[in-house]
Amino acid sequence: IPSQCLHITLHHITSEKSESPQEKSKQSRIMTNDETDATSGPQAIPEMCHHCFDVLIDKLQNSAFTERNSSQAVDDMPAFADHLDDVTVQCPLFITWDKQPHKSALSSSRKRNHGHYELRGCIGNLSPQLLVTAIGAYALTSALRDHRFEPIQLGEVASLRVAVSLLVNYEPCKDAFDWTVGIHGIMIKFHTDSGAFYSATFLPEVAGERRWSVMETLTALIQKAGYNGIIDDQLLASIKCTRYQSSKRRMTFRDYVKQCHQGENPINLTQPRSKSTQQCVHL
Repeated sequence: IPSQCLHITLHHITSEKSESPQEKSKQSRIMTNDETDATSGPQAIPEMCHHCFDVLIDKLQNSAFTERNSSQAVDDMPAFADHLDDVTVQCPLFITWDKQPHKSALSSSRKRNHGHYELRGCIGNLSPQLLVTAIGAYALTSALRDHRFEPIQLGEVASLRVAVSLLVNYEPCKDAFDWTVGIHGIMIKFHTDSGAFYSATFLPEVAGERRWSVMETLTALIQKAGYNGIIDDQLLASIKCTRYQSSKRRMTFRDYVKQCHQGENPINLTQPRSKSTQQCVHL
């Protein structure tokens, strides 16, 4: 895993001068969307989600599969490359795998919510990456190497949903509250009086999906960074914050099968899939 590779933890976080930071946070507008497009930069498209499922299934069914890396020749392209204006485009990105639990494992309230998914893996990179190679590579890394979870197994794939998030429009914030829930992701950095350094990030969808306020998000992100002290106005004022947006696409395995395999399940749980029978893999 690249040294700059980051895990995004998705579980349970312009004003008047006279206002405190906590008061400023109350004015923030909450927005949420399952799929988002940033105003500029590369855009996530369904074909990128197809590719994530392609490489994961191929990896789990074919032990001879070799992961792509950034030095691979760019003439060996995934199908989504046909939709890029420039096949050499680079962008920070995250790949997220969610799993729909078996009904027997859900509480009664969650059983009523048929769209409930739980995090299964999420890893990405805040440095620009070559998209034609990085999307497949991070699809595997997040599925198989997120240390918070056991590697995804072939029998789980039919319950998965994948999300591709391309991070764009990086801007320095005037302060820790200069961003909008549901629109921006944020990266924070700060030092304490003892000299300890802390940093962390949340993707744009994290706060919106949890309906957090700005202050709730900052509190969760500060704690995610590893800081367990008092969060007061002095600490909040010391935070250097960068906001960014993402273009995001999500896709369930069911939709992947419909779009790439004419509704026929491509997974063979007993025999590896031969290359001659692959319908949607472009490696």
